Amino acid sequence: MDFIKPQSIILKPSINGGFFGSEEWILEATKRKIKWYISSSLESNIGINAIAQWTFIMQKKYKKFNVHGLNTGILYVNNWISPLEIKNGSIWYNPSIKWKIKMLLNKKNVD
Repeated sequence: MDFIKPQSIILKPSINGGFFGSEEWILEATKRKIKWYISSSLESNIGINAIAQWTFIMQKKYKKFNVHGLNTGILYVNNWISPLEIKNGSIWYNPSIKWKIKMLLNKKNVD
C-alpha cells in the first residue's frame, strides 16, 4: 500500500485471509487513510450472511461506512435458500423466510 498508494482497496474475506486477514488489511488501510470496501461477490448465501454480519461489525468498530459490494448470491441456481433480500440497495433479513438448507442437501447430484 505504501508503494502503490491506492485511493481504496476492495476486500473479499475468502481471498484476503478470512475475517482476521481482512481486518489486518483494514487496519493497514486505516493507518494510511485509504478507503476500504468489502465484497461478497461469488459467495453462497451462507457466506454472504457471514460477510454481511462481519461488515456491520467492522463499520461500527472502525466508525466507517463505505458502500459495499454485498449481494444475495442470486447468480447461483444451486444455492442455499435464505431469508436475505435486497431492499433499496441494502441486504435485509426477512424473518418470514426460513433457511432451507436440508432441501438442497437432500437433492441428488445429477451430472
